[in-house]
Amino acid sequence: MNKKRCGFTLVELIGAIVIITILCAMVMVVSGTARSRTLTTRVTADLEALNTGKSHWSLDHPQAAFPSDEPGRFLAIQKYLDPVQSASMASFEAPSVQYFINNIGVDASSTPAFTP
Repeated sequence: MNKKRCGFTLVELIGAIVIITILCAMVMVVSGTARSRTLTTRVTADLEALNTGKSHWSLDHPQAAFPSDEPGRFLAIQKYLDPVQSASMASFEAPSVQYFINNIGVDASSTPAFTP
């Protein structure tokens, strides 16, 4: 009854598969978090660039009102943006999304009314 043992038992194989699955899940969670952080950083940088462009436009045109339509706003600040970025955004169109501020839907092309 002395059998030579060749290969792995079913329990050993299942254990190895479980460990590999857990490691893969941990890698997926970490890569998903990194992707989310990358997107957040990119959006933040783009918003900062747009705000800087608007500030520069306001300094160059102190008495003019900022354009109210989305394409007009982009054209107004386009020369203040990074040349590489603005060249890649030459065919910019206003997004057809809704922005939610305090659970109130605001159309992407609308401008908030400010009263001094």
